[in-house]
Amino acid sequence: MRKKINAMAATPNLFTLAESKAVSAYGDFFQEKISAPYQGASSKQSLKEWASAAFTTADEALLPNVQTLRSRSHDAMRNQPAARGAIRTMRKGVIGSSLRLQASIDRDFLKISEEQAQEWQARTQQEFRLWAESRNCDFSRQLTFAGLQKLAFASQRIAGDCFVLLPLKPFPGMPYDLRVQIIDADCVCNPNDLGDTAEIAGGIERSEDGIPIAIHIRTPHPAASTFRQISPAWQRVPIYGRKTGHRNVLHLMSVERIGQTRGEPILSPVIETLKQISRYSAAELSAAVVNSLLTVGIERPLEDTLSNAAFNFEEGKEPWNRNDNYKLGAGTWVDFAPGEKANIISAVRPSSQFDPFFLANIKQIGMALGIPYEVLIKHFSSSYSASRAAMLDFHKDCLDEREDFIEAFCQPIYEEFLTEAVLKGRINAPGFLADPYKRLAYSGAYWIGPAQGQIDEVKEVNAAHLRVIYGFSTQDIESQKLSGMSYVDIVRAQAGEKRTEDKFGWHPSESNTNQNNSSEEKEDGEKTGEQSGSGNSENAVGNNR
Repeated sequence: MRKKINAMAATPNLFTLAESKAVSAYGDFFQEKISAPYQGASSKQSLKEWASAAFTTADEALLPNVQTLRSRSHDAMRNQPAARGAIRTMRKGVIGSSLRLQASIDRDFLKISEEQAQEWQARTQQEFRLWAESRNCDFSRQLTFAGLQKLAFASQRIAGDCFVLLPLKPFPGMPYDLRVQIIDADCVCNPNDLGDTAEIAGGIERSEDGIPIAIHIRTPHPAASTFRQISPAWQRVPIYGRKTGHRNVLHLMSVERIGQTRGEPILSPVIETLKQISRYSAAELSAAVVNSLLTVGIERPLEDTLSNAAFNFEEGKEPWNRNDNYKLGAGTWVDFAPGEKANIISAVRPSSQFDPFFLANIKQIGMALGIPYEVLIKHFSSSYSASRAAMLDFHKDCLDEREDFIEAFCQPIYEEFLTEAVLKGRINAPGFLADPYKRLAYSGAYWIGPAQGQIDEVKEVNAAHLRVIYGFSTQDIESQKLSGMSYVDIVRAQAGEKRTEDKFGWHPSESNTNQNNSSEEKEDGEKTGEQSGSGNSENAVGNNR
């Protein structure tokens, strides 16, 4: 085939020069198709500009560029509505107002009764609220634990990662000394701003086996202009305590490749798209504003330029020579010099192609970030099924992100809190410090976040009820979907509420049920009366006839 094509191309009587080039190009394409089993690995023209540097390790690709990616991500968060909206949407879906602790110890392993377990869990949650709902849990005494959750999640998403220290620092009036200190990703860097080595890369020190053993924190922040006169210093913080083995440092990041040391900002693949959309939006807005301005131009005939005295203008102070003459504005005018005329270019704004182009790019951004574009732009104009599918897909991603965040941030901090509470005798947990199995049993907990969004709650509840009845699901699965709590915990909570109602003689659920039954009986009676009344009327009419 190849020889036949080249022979035909070499015959001048059969092809023109352009046709010969086309056939030759086709022959080259045919040869490339044969020599490359994978089209993506071929060297054809459309792939020649592919960066050869793509074949690198995770750190070689990320570490030299991560500072630029962080800076641009922070700038996008400050100035680009789409970027800010995406981060806030993810934070609301994963964290919501906060992830609330629901202690759930392994009562069977600990061999304690249901009442004892409930009492222990209530006591522990009360102690945790004492610490978490106070700003004293924050090392800087600015945020509660709910605020720290939001800050840590947003910092990880924007910068790619962040670090959390768990120092012990006493504050007056607070029985617990545990503090949460979030470290900016830019502050963890190599000592003396040296280059990356096998021992220290990206501010993280590794052992000979490649295990992270310490981080190096720079003070002040590299971009802190207020403290430029202060010489920077680095503090080495071991990730694990040498004696106890407890974690001193939590590293919040999403590991995408083997051997990855630092996290990649989530906006990295869409930074260019976000910037171009922002520029395009600004250009459209400026054009629309300019197009809406009403400006009047005063024209003068050319023959009067020889005589300024005819206009009574002092030489050099003519109105068309004013510094502010050529300015557009609402209700303003422009003085033209004699002989000048306005040439107005009318631009139709906003452009009819702006919205389709914007939405097309928003869909690409949503795909990269795992957010359906309906959720990203907060506009549900499709059918109920399409809108519900978008919300379900987003909720799946949120559950995955929430589990990762709980594992990396909430649960380790809760376990450190329990350790201090047991050591200080504020919580009784026999064997917690000595037996790792008992420590695990006492540390069990749910972290309840925002439930799945519902468009029509009645339909959602009825669908869940039917799935349980026909054996397609369980009550525990459906309970977690709708409320975020397990079915067992809901039953236990309802049983506790029932005991409280019996204690005080308050039964609102029964009264509501009786009212609903009375209303239904009344409606049925009215319908029966109407039907009997209509029947009597018909009989009466028949008798009259």
